[in-house]
Amino acid sequence: MFKKAKWIWLKDEEKEDEYASFIDEFSYSSGKVILNICAEINYIAYINEQRVGFGQFPNYLKEKYVDVLDVTQYCQPGKNTLRIVARYEGINTLTHIKDKAGVIFEITENNNVVVYSSKRTLGGYDCAYVQHACRLVTTQMGYSVNMINESEDIIYQPCRECERLCTFLKRPVEKLINKEVIWGTRLDIDNKVIFDFNEEISGHIILNTECEKPTLIKISYGEHLADGEVRQLIDGRDFSFEFQCYSGDNYFELLFFRISGRYIEVKDNEFMRNVKVGIMPVLYPTKVRENKLESLDKKIYEICVRTLQLCMHEHYEDCPWREQALYVLDSRNQMLAGYYAFENSAFARANIVFMSKGKTTDGLLELTFPATETPAIPFFSLMYPVLINEYIKYTKDLTILEEVMPTTMTIMNKFIGLIDSTGLIQNFTKPYWNFYEWSLGSACSEEDGTPILDTQEGKYDLILNCAFIYAFERYKELCQMAGIAIEIDIPAMKGAIKKMFYDESKGFYYLSNKGRKIYGQLGNAFAKLVGLSGKNIDEAIKGKSNVVPATLSMLGFVYDALLDGSEQMMQYVLSDIREKYGYMLRQGATTFWETLEGEAAFHNAGSLCHGWSAMPIYYYSILCR
Repeated sequence: MFKKAKWIWLKDEEKEDEYASFIDEFSYSSGKVILNICAEINYIAYINEQRVGFGQFPNYLKEKYVDVLDVTQYCQPGKNTLRIVARYEGINTLTHIKDKAGVIFEITENNNVVVYSSKRTLGGYDCAYVQHACRLVTTQMGYSVNMINESEDIIYQPCRECERLCTFLKRPVEKLINKEVIWGTRLDIDNKVIFDFNEEISGHIILNTECEKPTLIKISYGEHLADGEVRQLIDGRDFSFEFQCYSGDNYFELLFFRISGRYIEVKDNEFMRNVKVGIMPVLYPTKVRENKLESLDKKIYEICVRTLQLCMHEHYEDCPWREQALYVLDSRNQMLAGYYAFENSAFARANIVFMSKGKTTDGLLELTFPATETPAIPFFSLMYPVLINEYIKYTKDLTILEEVMPTTMTIMNKFIGLIDSTGLIQNFTKPYWNFYEWSLGSACSEEDGTPILDTQEGKYDLILNCAFIYAFERYKELCQMAGIAIEIDIPAMKGAIKKMFYDESKGFYYLSNKGRKIYGQLGNAFAKLVGLSGKNIDEAIKGKSNVVPATLSMLGFVYDALLDGSEQMMQYVLSDIREKYGYMLRQGATTFWETLEGEAAFHNAGSLCHGWSAMPIYYYSILCR
């Protein structure tokens, strides 16, 4: 992919949260001009000071993804200038793996290399950014970006070449579409300057203002105004950026960090005049299928589609505000809804393959991708063969098996090897996280919803063991497609589950064999989905008999367990969707939430746009034909 180019960085050893500018020149006569570029972790490219591309697809350590950009329209006969601004973060997050700093680029004219990165390339610290500030937004997303209205000339020097062993791959998904800037409506609330965008929006901050004197402006962003202001600080998270303005006109484009929310608050604004704040939306290109629903159902469906779209960028995201991370379980829901909402499935395929590369040292999947040394969730690894099976069911694309079966087999063999003398699989110990959903008995405390990293040895969970059977049944189908023989004693495992977790007096199942007995809607749904019976199990799945209700992320399994082909159950599921999603709409939702508690969940850190909550698209599509 690169014929002559080398990885380069500045002369000095890199530090965390660093921004560099690189310049070069090339001559152009005629024909097609292509820029190949890859950066660690991000870049903005300019030709003749016109922006031609930005937004690096996240890299693994040994695999780097290259953007191939047709930049012909930006070139002029004769001499042209190329400028690359690159950002190096230098830490592990849930969206990036730490690697050495570097950028590599090459321009070809009619397939002939005309300029390329090397030790002859000039580079310098970019004066438009605050170097080495190292201020976290969230641990999932990494460092904030702080900008300066550039007043100094960059000092350029020849660069150093960086040795790096890696494979280059073309960007696996399409580039994001940059929409026209949407300017917020100014609200003055109790001497606070707040801009309202009327709905959840995802993109890049644009700031335009006049200042009477040099001023440091802080901008915070959020999804709600529950406190009469934008919540900047939430349990160690800091949803803000700083802009150093100088006297006169100031204009900033914050392209190294994507935000999401509805509100932006401008602080320290005493010396500002004519301030305008906008967001340049960026979305993955999709073609939305038509739907023939009416009234409330139509509104729910359309907001679900919008929720999906805001959670699709370089890859699927759990939420575009707080984390922007790629999780298996979240993606499973997003894919299943997306097969009906959109007219192509290439994005789903690319995400499935991308996730297959993110394995822990003992063969399960990391918590997110790309990431390393995470508190991975075993239950999410079990959802991996499930989403592959569903992908093939809806696309008929068997070619994916060659790319993902090795990882899938490693995952399932790990679980099979953990079946002990009881016939069951014990809970995992640290660093794994025995999480299923945000509810009592499934990963959080009774008092306040605090996550529990349960490492109690000898503990068995109903959901993990039922989910293993659920995953194995779909894995077995994948093996048959791939010509692989696999068999284990599933009936014996079902018997062991019933023996340990079934409560004869109640007629349904409890969640764990240690501690007090907790009965959950999700656990009983999984039990029924794998063929386990109980005289009152349907009542438990419907959320009666004082069982812990399933959360929005897991309603799909509950609905699947209830749907038996009858009109009665179809109407029950549709009614439940209308009740829960109608409630969010009545509260003013413009996208659907992480849980029904909304922004108040997780100590006021609840996401109001969460991809896993778009599942009604799937149920409307199969039940309202």
